[in-house]
Amino acid sequence: MRRVLAPLASLAVAASLMAVVVAPAQSAAASENTEGNAAIFGVAVRATPASTGTLQVTGTSGAALALDAATMQDLSTHAKSSGQELSALVAAHQGIHEFSAYTTRLEETSPDTFVRAGLPAPGEAPGNWIQFTAKPSAEVIAELARLPRNTEVRYGAPASSKELADLADKLTAALAARSDVIRSARTRYDHEQGVLRLQYAPVGGAQLSALDSVFRTALTAGTIEGQLPIDVVLERKDAPARVPEAVVEGGRALTWSNRAHCTAGFTAVRAGAKGVLTARHCNNVLEYRNVAGIISTNPTQTASTTIDLQFHRTNSGHSTNRQFRATGRTADGDRTVLEVANAPINSTVCHWGETTTWSCSSVADTDICDGSGSDRACGLDVTDDDVSAGGDSGGPWFFGATARGIHNGAADGAASYFTRISRVHQHLNATVLQN
Repeated sequence: MRRVLAPLASLAVAASLMAVVVAPAQSAAASENTEGNAAIFGVAVRATPASTGTLQVTGTSGAALALDAATMQDLSTHAKSSGQELSALVAAHQGIHEFSAYTTRLEETSPDTFVRAGLPAPGEAPGNWIQFTAKPSAEVIAELARLPRNTEVRYGAPASSKELADLADKLTAALAARSDVIRSARTRYDHEQGVLRLQYAPVGGAQLSALDSVFRTALTAGTIEGQLPIDVVLERKDAPARVPEAVVEGGRALTWSNRAHCTAGFTAVRAGAKGVLTARHCNNVLEYRNVAGIISTNPTQTASTTIDLQFHRTNSGHSTNRQFRATGRTADGDRTVLEVANAPINSTVCHWGETTTWSCSSVADTDICDGSGSDRACGLDVTDDDVSAGGDSGGPWFFGATARGIHNGAADGAASYFTRISRVHQHLNATVLQN
């Protein structure tokens, strides 16, 4: 469906459109725009950066480290489930561990300039990419040159990763407060077009005219010094809703009232105490593998209800190791965490859940907000396929021996969601145990 650029004085005017964008006159997206689109509902949009461009940085550290057996095992599983050639996936993922470790560190140290990072899409030539708001420093370029693979640096993005995360949180929070007219809402940063896509599904019977003030309030809440940091595209999307899957060492069963409930994520340490991570929406009074007293029943939860993480301390008299279940229920199906890093876009990622066991997909998008009401969640990465089911909540997402995230939920038949691993330290002040 063609994206329509038009003023949005009233949604009723655009009742038949799939997408409506209002962009400032100075925006790059405004070439198709009509006069007077410097604001949406009277909310101004910040001018895009004046300096944009790309740089090709040649990796000079030699050949990428060989992909280990666990990583190759995951790529093979992904190839079988997706129909992609294993050789193509292997080529695309050369140097993945070095690249994801560096970009995770860059996101933490440069949140005001870093935006997104990714691998080539299927069919594209090998080579990683990183997007910034401004041309990176000579120091960053030198660091990229020390990576095994070539990197395309794209600069001039309209908003940083921190601004995008804050905007997504504010927009979805404002819409979640209007569950009388908005059934669900999710955000997605379109790194190719440089816009934030706000996808929403109205409650059945809600009048379009009633949504005018709803979106005006949401957009106003997302401003920085009176301006939106980026163009916002409104897309009505009646897609399946993401559902937290709390039906039911890392990857082991977490039970409640003698029933399967959730899956344990990675083990971690917080304030000197070791324990296990899982999803915040899982029950607090959980038992580890149906045995009471092994883990605490008063977990540490994130201050923000939108970050779906909690930490259960291992009780005195019990020990905690670094292993997680990855490929099977026997000992040789376990792996030990060697690295902790966020997943780049288009990279392979796998998970273990008590219901679906081991499966893999690829990362479609990173750091999004999604949902409505009490189900709203942020800091989520989303996959290209739905490879999870009820009872998988809280389980580990990984690639090889690298921890990627904690399972959150799924959109039935469309995608799976997990809380990106960097949120563990940022919101729980915990550290995933690793060798």
